[in-house]
Amino acid sequence: MRWIKKKTAPRSFQQYIRAFNAAFDDMDTVVKDDLRKSLINEQEGVCAYCQQVLKFGKVKIEHYCDRKICNGQNGTKDLRLDYGNLLAVCKGVGGKSIVQHCDTNKGKDKYKDRLPIKVNPQLKPHIDTISYKSTGLIRSSNKEYEEEINDILNLNADYLKDLRKRKWKMILRNSLDKKGKLNKNKLTKVIANELAMTEGKFKFSFPGLCEYLLKKYC
Repeated sequence: MRWIKKKTAPRSFQQYIRAFNAAFDDMDTVVKDDLRKSLINEQEGVCAYCQQVLKFGKVKIEHYCDRKICNGQNGTKDLRLDYGNLLAVCKGVGGKSIVQHCDTNKGKDKYKDRLPIKVNPQLKPHIDTISYKSTGLIRSSNKEYEEEINDILNLNADYLKDLRKRKWKMILRNSLDKKGKLNKNKLTKVIANELAMTEGKFKFSFPGLCEYLLKKYC
C-alpha cells in the first residue's frame, strides 16, 4: 500500500452530484469515465491496495466505506457520492488459481461485519506502519491493520507475495558491485528506474515496495 493524496474531484462529477436524485449507479458513462481517470491519476496509476499497475478498461471504482454502510441511514453519513470515499482498484483476481484480493475479496459476505476497514491508504500515519519482507510479505506494525491486510484485503495471497518477492530480489541482484556487495548508488539507480513514470503514472507495479527498499538501504 502507498499513501494516496486526494485531489479535487473532476468538474463533471461535481456537477453531477448536484443534480436532483443523483445516484452512483445512474451516473452517465462520460462522468464515470472522468471519475475513473481522476482516481487513477491521483493514485499515479496503481491500485489503491495491491499496487499493481491499473489498466483503464480493468479498473473498479471502490467505495472505501461500502455503499450499504455509509448510505445516510441509521445515523450514518452518506458517502455514496463523496469523492473522498472513492478509490481506483484492480479487478482483484489473479494467479493460476484465480485468487481474490483487494476490493473483490473485501466484498465477501463473511467480512460485512468487519467493514468499513480501519486501514486507509489516504492516511499517511496508516501507511507509515507498512513494511515489507524479502519473502514478499507485506506487514503493518498495527495489529488491526495487519489482520485486515491479511484477511479482508488478502494482500499476502501467494501470487502477490511471489510477485513482490521477485521484485525485491531483482532490485537487490542488480544493485550488487563486482564483489557481490550492495552498492547504494546502483541501488538508487535501479529503484529510480522502477519508479519511472509515463504521463504521471508508474510504469511498473509495487512502487510502495520500491520506496520502502530505498528507505531501508539508502
